[in-house]
Amino acid sequence: MSWFQLSLSKWTLGGIAVLLFLIYDFWKQTFLRRKGIPGPFPYPIVGSTFSVTGGFATDTLKLRKTYGKIFGISMFGRPSIFIADLDMIRETLISRFSVFPNRETLPLKDRPLDQSISSLKGEQWREARNTLTPAFTGNKLRQMDPIINECCDQLVEHLDQLSKDESTIQFKEVFGSYTMDIIAATFFGLKIDSHKNPNDPFVKHAQDAFSITLFSPRVLLVMLTPWICPLMNKLDIGLIPAYIKNFFMKIVKGTIASRESSESKRVDMLQLMMNAHNLGSEEGEDSSSKKKPLSTDAIMANSLVFFLAGYETTNTSLSFTSYLLATNPEVQAKLIEEVDKFTLTRDDVCYDVLKEMEYLDACIKESLRIYPSVAATERENDKGNVIKGLEIPKDVSVTIPIYAIHHDPDLWEEPEQFRPERFNKENQDKIHPMAWLPFGAGPRICIGLRLAMVEMKFALIRILQKYEFKTCSDTEISLLSRVNLHRIYHGLVPVELFYHLDLGRPCHSFLFHTRFLETNLF
Repeated sequence: MSWFQLSLSKWTLGGIAVLLFLIYDFWKQTFLRRKGIPGPFPYPIVGSTFSVTGGFATDTLKLRKTYGKIFGISMFGRPSIFIADLDMIRETLISRFSVFPNRETLPLKDRPLDQSISSLKGEQWREARNTLTPAFTGNKLRQMDPIINECCDQLVEHLDQLSKDESTIQFKEVFGSYTMDIIAATFFGLKIDSHKNPNDPFVKHAQDAFSITLFSPRVLLVMLTPWICPLMNKLDIGLIPAYIKNFFMKIVKGTIASRESSESKRVDMLQLMMNAHNLGSEEGEDSSSKKKPLSTDAIMANSLVFFLAGYETTNTSLSFTSYLLATNPEVQAKLIEEVDKFTLTRDDVCYDVLKEMEYLDACIKESLRIYPSVAATERENDKGNVIKGLEIPKDVSVTIPIYAIHHDPDLWEEPEQFRPERFNKENQDKIHPMAWLPFGAGPRICIGLRLAMVEMKFALIRILQKYEFKTCSDTEISLLSRVNLHRIYHGLVPVELFYHLDLGRPCHSFLFHTRFLETNLF
């Protein structure tokens, strides 16, 4: 056989192998269509991924309008059925939680993050949840008033300084520094004031952690070749570089050692995690539930995961709430009246007064409806199930398209309009429990939702005590068409949304540069 014939035969065999692979892959990608689930056409290898690359949130809304309340997407061979039917959602997240108890995650053990509440499954997750829940009760959050107010002092002081200049600033960074200060104080026991100290090592390492995006090499490797995860696990290679994890681990270990040798105990989330397994019955706590002591690795893992989960979501929500207030001055004026009524001074701002401020609560809830920081949530389905007559085949995950539900005109009249009155006492009972899901629902509802709401409310009150938000000539009045949320495991995807706001009383121009993310946590 000549060299030419041998080469030709190799090419022929290679071509046949590629053809067979494409046929098999196409058969795999069209699995949902063969099951009668409508959805965008899947292509070889990538599936129907391109149907959501224009913006996961807005694209899933378009798919909901095109295919109805149930549709399917295959992303790189991972099929998922999207369900926007509220009764089916309630059955998935609540009624049959035992059937769908776990979030969809990649098979990557990012040590020690694999010990966090976001990564644990089954009984291990339940025990961790029971141990951590007491740290987030109203009674514990009330004790953290001084810490949060101190971070608000730094926020307002920074705004006072900025108001003396005529320069444009990135307001996303202002809220970002505020959120970082709170998380550093409550979960790591540190006082950093990142407004004044942007080069603090804590800030720098946090920024490095947040720089991990969908297009980072390790993330792309795991997304495109998930079968490589066992090898990465064996080599202890995670999505977050070791130097970042080691830095935060060192802080947690040092703080724990310092507190164990000291009689005085600071009231913050880190201390509450250290004490969680010894707590008695608290508000919202089942005293009969199983609790286990948290190891140092588990405390560190949860501190870092709460940081990753809470930083960008709270920052983004504050940015968009302020934007909505600026573009709806009549709403802002009503909110300022409530602020002036209940909180004339700094010391009036506390956990207990928040219960009285119903309009503030309504404004934030409506903002979270329009701009939820989480576009969707998923549930594993490793056995195959049926939800109200709909067969969910084995290994096909269930996805709840939160953004699409929040913008469904059948559920919300004129959904793009900012109307806090939707969440007034007289109207709340009319809202289906599954129609508003910024924090999820059921046993896996975001464990940190109370802390997130407190952080946002404190910040807005303290700012509106002294300032008001006003638009200027460069303000982009509608941002809905540019909302773009993605999902990434333990990572963030930056989306550039620029808009100018004037921060009045006095009035100066600020540049808001914010990001959205979708992250599967808790």
